[in-house]
Amino acid sequence: MLSQRNELEDRVYDTYCSPLKAPGNDIFVNLIKPLEEIEQLAEKKGIKLQKIIVGLRTEDTEAKERVKMAKKYPHISITTPESLAVMINSPKFVEKFARLEFMIIDEIQSLAENKRGTHLNLTIERIQEIPIMPIVRIGLSVTVSPL
Repeated sequence: MLSQRNELEDRVYDTYCSPLKAPGNDIFVNLIKPLEEIEQLAEKKGIKLQKIIVGLRTEDTEAKERVKMAKKYPHISITTPESLAVMINSPKFVEKFARLEFMIIDEIQSLAENKRGTHLNLTIERIQEIPIMPIVRIGLSVTVSPL
């Protein structure tokens, strides 16, 4: 585990893209809380873990937060399709995408058949051209039927 060996680098390992403008509650319940619980369990067992940085960037993110994120990149980047498209046009951010490992798209059913989804697909294809190795793409949906 990279965190346990203190080997997490200053780069983006995973990008989680949600079409929701305010994915905050889902992120807290499904990511932040479990990460905190893992840290607490590790601490109880005397295991030292490197802090996993999670960054949220949407259209509403203030300029000072965007500057902060550009200086210290998150290991897990959470964003919207539109913000992701803006980020990949930034040379500094593209540099941190060079070794992106995972691209998670949430609520994929809401993007499958519209212009916003087409734009996101183009953005993902552009991102796919950046990394050294292929990105694992994961689509999430609780309502897709039939699978």
